[in-house]
Amino acid sequence: MPYQDCIWPASAPETEEVASTVKVLDTVDSTNSLIARAIAASEYADARQCVRHLFEQPDKDAARTATLDPTTEKIPEALPISIAISDMQTKCRGRQGRSWFNQPGESLLSSWAVPVGRNLLDSRYSGWLTTICGLALVDAVNEVLRAHDLHAMNPDSQLKLKWPNDVFCEGHKLAGILCEMVPCNEESAVLIIGIGMNLFVAKEELPIDMSTSLQLQFGPLPAYAELRDELVCATTQHLRKEFSVFMADPAIAVPKLLERVRQMSWTLGKQVQAHLAGDKQLIGRALSINDDASLTILRHDGSQQKVTTADVGVLPDVGL
Repeated sequence: MPYQDCIWPASAPETEEVASTVKVLDTVDSTNSLIARAIAASEYADARQCVRHLFEQPDKDAARTATLDPTTEKIPEALPISIAISDMQTKCRGRQGRSWFNQPGESLLSSWAVPVGRNLLDSRYSGWLTTICGLALVDAVNEVLRAHDLHAMNPDSQLKLKWPNDVFCEGHKLAGILCEMVPCNEESAVLIIGIGMNLFVAKEELPIDMSTSLQLQFGPLPAYAELRDELVCATTQHLRKEFSVFMADPAIAVPKLLERVRQMSWTLGKQVQAHLAGDKQLIGRALSINDDASLTILRHDGSQQKVTTADVGVLPDVGL
């Protein structure tokens, strides 16, 4: 199977200005899978070089280079990020293999490729990689909302994070994030960040009662192509900013990240149900988010358990 499916003629002008490379399609099986195939087909073993040239178009890039002033020194790119965007995905998926509802012109469906050092992946701070994605997405959406002076439908329409990185609004899921890691060599890997966000999904089309869409919370929204491009562009900028600071020195970055994620949390203080490996479940109250990005849950018997990877749902608050 070729690594790409059908290329869509639509453009993403703002995103192209901030990304290393971009591929925009009308349909694909999965943008995460598309990026994984592109990585496998890449001639570069180093993650940074692989991401920098992931969807490179020689003719287009040569034309762009030809317009540059040869006397101007090119500023090196701080953190390469490549992006795949699709109007629709036939095998759109979330955590635990769940499918993500999508129809043309109604959702943001995109994946980002970010190089990561293996030393960071093996450190106690690796759990922050997925949580940072949620923080960056919330900041990006809020930035676009402010830029268009979009008004909340009601005072409770505030974006929150359900641990570890789902974006919620008014207790309903607005966006989901699926992170996957693809090794490149012994020193580096590529973090693939897949994001699905309901934009123009009507209330009667929502797949579950616990979901929502941006148009049901804020408005009036810009046209789909414009809004999607702005959201992907802003998300790219916030991902680059957050990851650059975090990768430079995780120990220094974590205290500020921890403060932000606690303030933004939809999970803390609520009764939750964690689905663990081996079909095990844990029910209790979300007690704290820790400096390794894990979640501590207080059981009904007073004991505590730290959760690092799990699907955690918020339950109706009936007390302990």
